[in-house]
Amino acid sequence: MPHPEIAPLLRAGFVALAADCDEPEDEVLALAEHLEDAYMLPFVIFADAHGRFLSGSSGAVNPLSFKRKLEELRSA
Repeated sequence: MPHPEIAPLLRAGFVALAADCDEPEDEVLALAEHLEDAYMLPFVIFADAHGRFLSGSSGAVNPLSFKRKLEELRSA
């Protein structure tokens, strides 16, 4: 993530994964089922170290909202 305020947060406490939306892995599909009204790419899914769904979104997200979500998840 190139945004200067977001990249350090991602590096410090998250593992980023990209999946092919046309041929997603079964684990990704299982997590995506938790997204309500997921009609627009990109899908962003947050899961814990055990693969449990924590949060997610569909569609464009502004950097400030994304940063707040990362901070919220790190403090949980």
